[in-house]
Amino acid sequence: MRTIDYATVAAFLVGVFWLGSHFYKWIGAPDDFYLAGRQLTPFILAASMTTANISLFSLVGVSGTAYQSGISIIWMTWTGNMALVFSGLYVIPLLRRLRIRTVPEFLEMRYGPGVRSLVSILWIFRLTFWISVVLYAGVIAAQQLTGIHSFVFWILVFSIIVIVYTTAGGMWSIVLTNNLGFFLVMVSVLTILPIAMGAVGWWPGLAAHLPPQHLEFVLQSGKYNWKFILAILLLGVQWASLDQGLLQSAFSARDPSVVSKGMILSAIMVTPFAFLWIVPGLAAKVLYPGLPTGELAVPTLITHLLPSGALGLVICGFMASGLSTIGSNLGAVATLITNDIYGRFVKRNASPQQLLVAARAATLIAGLLMVMITWLIPYLGGTVDAYLTIISIVDMPLFVIAIVYGLLWKKANWQGAMAGYATGAVAGAVLRFGLHFDVTLVTLISGGVALLICPIVSLITKASETGQVDALFRLAHTDDTAKLISRHTTSIIGTWILGAGFLVFLAGVFMGSQSTSNASATAITGMLIYFAGGALRAKAA
Repeated sequence: MRTIDYATVAAFLVGVFWLGSHFYKWIGAPDDFYLAGRQLTPFILAASMTTANISLFSLVGVSGTAYQSGISIIWMTWTGNMALVFSGLYVIPLLRRLRIRTVPEFLEMRYGPGVRSLVSILWIFRLTFWISVVLYAGVIAAQQLTGIHSFVFWILVFSIIVIVYTTAGGMWSIVLTNNLGFFLVMVSVLTILPIAMGAVGWWPGLAAHLPPQHLEFVLQSGKYNWKFILAILLLGVQWASLDQGLLQSAFSARDPSVVSKGMILSAIMVTPFAFLWIVPGLAAKVLYPGLPTGELAVPTLITHLLPSGALGLVICGFMASGLSTIGSNLGAVATLITNDIYGRFVKRNASPQQLLVAARAATLIAGLLMVMITWLIPYLGGTVDAYLTIISIVDMPLFVIAIVYGLLWKKANWQGAMAGYATGAVAGAVLRFGLHFDVTLVTLISGGVALLICPIVSLITKASETGQVDALFRLAHTDDTAKLISRHTTSIIGTWILGAGFLVFLAGVFMGSQSTSNASATAITGMLIYFAGGALRAKAA
């Protein structure tokens, strides 16, 4: 880096700090802090979600995995986008109708306070772990890109900036800095791709220098094979339905229709962009094959290939993506602490002003937890493996009790939910840490155990009071929300296209299990058809 690059980065960091903190005066009520007053439009929602999801985990961690294992890791993003479409049409609008702030709040409405308390505590640590992963990726990237190799320095720079502006402006600061980040991230990845590909001779150059399996989208064997695609699709549906950072943006939308349009637009926007961080990781494998860790792949490529001026701008884009993801999820953790812990156990009748003070204090607490956990990430196998380990254990059991049984089966009770979630998570932890099963099996078994235990325990224990459950189901499935499942011709056509696309996608994945030559093309074609159907459905909403 030269003087102009350092000046660009410094100006960016100061600018984000000022811009984010500026929205302090926009916060007049708790919902302004938590949910930006529920005023987001489809494009603002989509841009905010997109930037929060194109994190340094993707730009550094996922691209580093592509460096090590090949292009098939791209399904981690693509199946997540497919899940966004599904959840945006069928799940989140129902939850948005309930006007809740957090998933644990819904769980109390559905099952009672005990389930809410359990999930609140676990989910605070789950989300804090995630933002620690993103912070770690940001620190690694910043060290390599800037030449300033102090781990502590970069943790403090990122943490102070994002904690201060999130504490000051809440969701308004998060959303509007995310929209600035969206522009910078797009500029950055669009700058990197042609330079990296030109250096290796474009796609023919990659094909000539990489093993054939490195460029196969659906693999029969290996760490990220066809079974991984199915497992990460299930985890993607859970993420798109229950991730508090994502939901907090969705719940900030004006109405359920805006939620659907924003989520589907975000999914379609991110899908082609996935190449923009995957392919540079592959190019780095050709140019710099001996790197000690995959996380160094794209930072090394950038520092060696980009000219001064452009380098500083690209670094700003990388930092913007990290700050966006950390800010979104830091706000989510603060909301969980305030809404589900402080408001229930510390001060039940807190005034709006007291809730705001508590939310800002919770943001500081979450920030400190994030900083402490960041030091543990290297001992868990790096960013991607650490994140996949945690979500394979705890995420699918929550999806089972909250969505599968919570929204679809009235007989599920709090005893079944508690037992299903606990046994599923414990089974996942034993399999992963005790027996060293891979992420795919841990995901399927942890979810499967919850799927089995919840109804068994529910049927042999005392049933919940049906009046409250019936009222909840009626509120979630009102006619206003049911417009999303209307009989409009466009909606019907979109539904059929959506289903057909998903079947074609599954056919491609299972073809990959037999190492069929057209497996990758079939799976990708099915995914694109699926998105087309989702877009038609959203248009009819």
